[in-house]
This record gives sequence, structure tokens and C-alpha cells, in this order.
Amino acid sequence: MTEITFEISRHPVAREFAALPGCEAWGILYPVGKGKGASGPVLARVHRDMASFQEQPAFTITTAAEPSHTLCTVVPQPVSARQQICYAVHDTHGRSVGQITHERSPHGMRQAWRIDDSGKQGSVVAYKGNVRGWVMYWALSPFWVFFGLLGFFHDGGRPSSFLWGKPDRASWRGRGTGGSRKAALGFKSGRYRGDTELLDANLIYAQAALYCG
Repeated sequence: MTEITFEISRHPVAREFAALPGCEAWGILYPVGKGKGASGPVLARVHRDMASFQEQPAFTITTAAEPSHTLCTVVPQPVSARQQICYAVHDTHGRSVGQITHERSPHGMRQAWRIDDSGKQGSVVAYKGNVRGWVMYWALSPFWVFFGLLGFFHDGGRPSSFLWGKPDRASWRGRGTGGSRKAALGFKSGRYRGDTELLDANLIYAQAALYCG
């Protein structure tokens, strides 16, 4: 089976593990089944380099089982292009498995994430939020004040439960004329679904941590 489905938790309880030197315990990746709960042991732990910037985080992703070992590292790289951040991803042996690039879409309207897989010699791209989601988001924006007041008086002063977050659904697919059109990685409602036949598992974990961050 090549498909993996998981979520990321940054709950305080999920960060109660010993972080690597110079890092903070950032969160965990845990598998999910068809239901809402966890269906197995933790997949991986995510450690954030405390010397890295919040906007350009550096991560080390390790196994959860003791003694733990590094699955991959995610390190931002210097680039000359504006509004572009590149991250180099290396496996447990320090070999490059690919690169993840965060930039704007061709029309500059949405965030774009591109994954270049060195081993499979291919690229997949996703845009944050689908068109329908963004249309609904902006169409309802005039009513945010109303929703906020409703939440303040009805929900114990917690208006956020009545307000929509920005659309964040994403689907990483190949943009070339050849190859599979199946999504190599998808994100919806807080859940990631990746296909390790189409994309290296380390790149799947790395992209999930960056997207969540």
C-alpha cells in the first residue's frame, strides 16, 4: 500500500517530547483511519531549529520510536527571486531527496507550493485554496463583523468559531503533459493524504510541516 493519511498536531501534549539540541519540540505527525481518531502509533516528530526565522523555518523530522533517528532535514536556501523561498530536503544519510519552493501563483493571486523530487525526477505543484473557496471567502467578507458580534454574544466571547479561516485546501499534481494526473499529495480539512509511489515520503512529511507552519 503506497497511500499514507495523517494529520499534524501541535497541541501542548503532542510537544511533550525531548527535542534535539538547539531545537524546540514543534509537533507530531500521526496516522488517521477512516474515522476521526488516530489509528496507529505516531509517524514522526517534528523539531524546529530555534535559530531559524518563523517565516523561514528549518525542521528536523525524526522517528517517534526510541531510539529515534532522523528521517529528513528541511533547510531554507538563499534565493535571488523575490517572494520565493526554497527549502532543501535531505534524508537520514544526508542525501538530497528534493526541494520545496514557496512562491506566488503565476497570476500572483494565491500561494503556490512546488515539490521537486530528485529520485522520481518530477515536480508537483499546489495552490493554496481552490477558486470556489476563495470566491465564497470574499463574498461573505462583508458579513464578518456581524458574525463576530454574533459569536461575541452567543459563544462566550469567542467569535473565531463564527469566522471563516482563509481557504487552505490544496492538491499537489504534476503540471507537465506526461505522467500521472493523480494527486501525489492532498490537504483537506486538516488531513494530508500522500502517495509514496508518486512522491518520496520524506518530501510528503517535509511539505506537510511547512504547509502547517
